[in-house]
Amino acid sequence: MKRISAITLMFAMLVSACDIMDEPYMNKPTGGGETEETVQKVLLEEFTGHQCQNCPEGAATAEQLKQAYGNKFIIIAYHAGHFARTNTDFPEDYRTVVGNELNSNFNVESYPAGVVNRTEYDGKLVITNTVWPSAASAILDNNIEPHLQLGINHTYNSGNLSVTINAKALNDIEPLSICVFITEDGLISPQQTPSGTVENYVHNHVFRISLNGTWGTQTFAEGAAVGQEENITVEAAIDSDWNLNNLNIVCFAYSSESGKIIQVEEKSL
Repeated sequence: MKRISAITLMFAMLVSACDIMDEPYMNKPTGGGETEETVQKVLLEEFTGHQCQNCPEGAATAEQLKQAYGNKFIIIAYHAGHFARTNTDFPEDYRTVVGNELNSNFNVESYPAGVVNRTEYDGKLVITNTVWPSAASAILDNNIEPHLQLGINHTYNSGNLSVTINAKALNDIEPLSICVFITEDGLISPQQTPSGTVENYVHNHVFRISLNGTWGTQTFAEGAAVGQEENITVEAAIDSDWNLNNLNIVCFAYSSESGKIIQVEEKSL
């Protein structure tokens, strides 16, 4: 009986030490920091559509790369262009102003297509899914030294999301712009495939909204020396129809001069 009483007492003490958190939800930063080594990461910006029968193959390629590289490989899927249009058979509209603008800016003409770190590979910026593995490997398998550390901290309160990004220069770097995007996983709706329409297809990494426009917020306007830091805070309302448990914050920084992405981080909401 003494053994049972001691265990019961210990359990009660542990339970009493736990707090129940109400809104607003506050989270510790992710992406870099003293306890986490900063590594170079890659962003795939995938252009897709639910009426594109070959696009599931592109999504499969992206997921294979995600499995291979883990959190070093991050995906945003923009539904844009001719194959993203809606009708009675494909009623869900995943198109966005930002996705459409990027689709036009990168001059995407065939799908699936993707841009890897907004960096040309074999002389091309927009590449097919068969080339994505080689483009990712050129960055991730060559132990490229990261030039930037990004930390993500956010609060969510009654439909309003606030995100603070800490950018720290690990090398001397040029002026940057930082984008803060939201994606959603687990969206179930019809998708055209080579064998017909799959009614319960699962769409992942779907771009939902930008918290600071298509081209982000300028950071380190004069460039930065090693160790220099700068914070930006951006806010937006989150649509009540979106599943909070499936939302992700994707933050990436790109050179204001070359347009190339130099670092990216992702954090679940």
